[in-house]
Amino acid sequence: MLSRTEAQKIIDEVLSYTHADETEVSVSMGISGNLRFAQNVPTTTGASTSLSVSVSCVHGKRVGSFSTTEIDSASLKDAVHRADELARLAPENPEYMPRLGAQTYSETPGYDGATAKLGPAERVKVAKRAIDTALPTDLIAAGFYSNGSGMTALGNSRGLFGYSRSTNASYSLTVRTNSGSGSGWAAAESHRAKDIDDNAIALRAANKALLSRSPQPIEPGAYPVILEPSAVGDMLNLYFWSMGRRAADEGRSYFSEPGGGTKIGQKLFDDRLTIYSDPMNPIVPSIPWGDDGLPLGRTVWCENGVQKELPVGRFWAEKNGLKPVPYGSNIIMNGESHTLDELIASMKYGLLVTSFWYIRQVDPKTVVNTGLTRDGVFLIEKGKITKPVINLRWNESPIAVFKNIEMMSRPERIVTREGNQPMLAPALKLKEFHFTSVSTSI
Repeated sequence: MLSRTEAQKIIDEVLSYTHADETEVSVSMGISGNLRFAQNVPTTTGASTSLSVSVSCVHGKRVGSFSTTEIDSASLKDAVHRADELARLAPENPEYMPRLGAQTYSETPGYDGATAKLGPAERVKVAKRAIDTALPTDLIAAGFYSNGSGMTALGNSRGLFGYSRSTNASYSLTVRTNSGSGSGWAAAESHRAKDIDDNAIALRAANKALLSRSPQPIEPGAYPVILEPSAVGDMLNLYFWSMGRRAADEGRSYFSEPGGGTKIGQKLFDDRLTIYSDPMNPIVPSIPWGDDGLPLGRTVWCENGVQKELPVGRFWAEKNGLKPVPYGSNIIMNGESHTLDELIASMKYGLLVTSFWYIRQVDPKTVVNTGLTRDGVFLIEKGKITKPVINLRWNESPIAVFKNIEMMSRPERIVTREGNQPMLAPALKLKEFHFTSVSTSI
């Protein structure tokens, strides 16, 4: 892994070759290993090392970029030359903002040496525990475990320099019945491999598969639901990426106020809802800079149901006399002290949803999206799971979800099916959630 000193040396060398008005350089490196298994046997194992140097040259408001995977002097000099040539050919960007000068970045707690060193022998043990859990009950396990370390550095000709390193371990497991009528899924990730309880994941996925055998049909409609944390994470992502200040100012967003202005400062959601970003969070640490290298700190997006802030880029901020607010590099949602079992016990009638997948946008103005449930939907009656039900297509907005909260579990670090940045979220008990049709897939 490139050290801070080594990364800065590469950036300084690149900058020594440039004659552009401005030049920006980013260096990234990743080292990872993985093990995949399916049909209760390991299928592939691998390791990779990646390195990239990206150079952007600027002439006036013309920008050209070029990337290389080589760091010898000839390759770096060639990357600068190509980026410079592209900049001279590029059309002007009327919204170009000059690069930032020197910034101060916090060192986030996202690196764990043991996770970086974890090797094939440990990954094999994870697979074995999953397979040993599946075999006695005639289940079929398929999973993927990976771990590694990475670094990223950013520098420019105006004196900016930042360096951040991190580690990550992630594990996703799907367990199906031999008959193909039941399927369960569980997953976890962390910057510390020791935080992933792979045995608990195996038991959870296997139990979901057994519980979901031979699902029964149910009529689509509006149901009280409990969304497990992964499904809540997908709702958080939809909310988070709908928040742009420019779209709100231009009347293209849910956060636009009719007649002009935004909904910043308005109470939009349940009193208990608080959502924020903080790269220093010890459970979901993340990179300490955002768009254009702007330093990231704790940014509260929603507090006690009140929308407090919307992300705004440097160009739009300067044009409108605003302070730039970069998107956060993680998403954190508060919760309550309840467990998932307590949420289930409190529900008289409704559905328990394990996770979502295949989410697509329907209407950006209302943030309505559509998607499918996956790997376990269950009917709850009088505080108990009584039967599995067939998968359902839903049409819903995170805006409505966050208005209809009845109860929350403790937040936990989660994995969503659609991909995510580091995220902390609880399970939610909701007054209603809209399902529009059935899906016969398992």
